Amino acid sequence: MKLHTSVSGGDRLGTKLRQIRERLQKNRGVLVGLPAGTGSYEDGAPIAVIAAVQEFGSADGVVPERSFLRVPLRQNVEDFKAVWRAQISKVVEGELSMHQVMSQLGARAVAVSQEAISEGIAPGNAESTVKRKGSSKPLIDTGQLRQSITFIVED
Repeated sequence: MKLHTSVSGGDRLGTKLRQIRERLQKNRGVLVGLPAGTGSYEDGAPIAVIAAVQEFGSADGVVPERSFLRVPLRQNVEDFKAVWRAQISKVVEGELSMHQVMSQLGARAVAVSQEAISEGIAPGNAESTVKRKGSSKPLIDTGQLRQSITFIVED
């Protein structure tokens, strides 16, 4: 006795797998921060430049590093992974697009950075800055920098 087997529907399976792959390959990343062209303060200083100086510190060492992006985002990486794990199956099923998932992650990353600024970034302001603006909390003055943090989903 010979056993015969056949497989049917392979074309549909292949099509479905290609659709899933295409959904997963779109929008591969999220950029979080302050893009060039974000705007300027009243004195003309570009907000993105001031943000970079605060994030990395000034070259002359006068302004210390106050990471409101890298450090808070690293501290919350498990939260981002949990969002990813919870949502990726919805992309596979076609319930969400990759762009929607990446937008959720980007919005969460912006919120984490803004919360870090609101809670206070070390080190505190210099005494001269405290006298000028009345607060030892860095990055809190006009609120422009904090409100300018945004995200872009990479296509």
